[in-house]
Amino acid sequence: TGFLGQTVAKRALLEGYSVTCLSRRGSPPETSGSIAKIDYRAGDARDKDTITSILDEGGYCGIIHCVGLLLDDSSGLGQFNILASGSGSIPDKESTYDTITRVTAFNAMDAAIEYAESNNIDKLPFYFTSAAEAGWPDVPGGTFVETKLAPDWLRRYLEAKRKVEKRLLAEPRLRPIIARPSLIYSLDRPASFPSVGAFFAGNRLGLPFVDRPVTAQALACAIVRAISRKEVRGILRYREIDDLSQ
Repeated sequence: TGFLGQTVAKRALLEGYSVTCLSRRGSPPETSGSIAKIDYRAGDARDKDTITSILDEGGYCGIIHCVGLLLDDSSGLGQFNILASGSGSIPDKESTYDTITRVTAFNAMDAAIEYAESNNIDKLPFYFTSAAEAGWPDVPGGTFVETKLAPDWLRRYLEAKRKVEKRLLAEPRLRPIIARPSLIYSLDRPASFPSVGAFFAGNRLGLPFVDRPVTAQALACAIVRAISRKEVRGILRYREIDDLSQ
């Protein structure tokens, strides 16, 4: 029910899917139009049984993981996550990069594998939202930026993302779909424009460790279409996101 999750849910409805949405809050603060057709469930993805109980109902053709936070409580900047979060969330002391990113994704993968095995599904699509910066070791200058310039909280954030990526790419029962967006923005949220503009400028200047931002709408479209296209798997950077969203 966060910024990206709600956008993905709306897109999935437009593409003809039925959507079940699990979040701690249950329904988002406001529901209107097509979003009201979503089956909202209140629960904590840090509890694997919660996910399993939903999948056991059957009929699911893919799993989409959009759980995450930019500033956890341990960073000392948790109170500012309300500004970084599209849904305005503030993390509690139990909400760390490890618990919110790795634990919830691992639980979802475990439940998805069990579901795929019990229903004889080969290569069940599983989508995970990573970050462009998770690919820094693969681009010129990226390792220097991460080890010498990035703050500790950002390195822990990326560590959690990479752990999920590594496991998901190795799971034979699942079809891994991993998007690595940089900043995600929406034209109806102008407060993000200054930071988004800086990333656009860095990418246009050719900095290899700065990916161009993507809109939440384009990313959501790419995610939903990737679920239905069996040939799509692995890492999606902004160019692949653009191609899928066209």
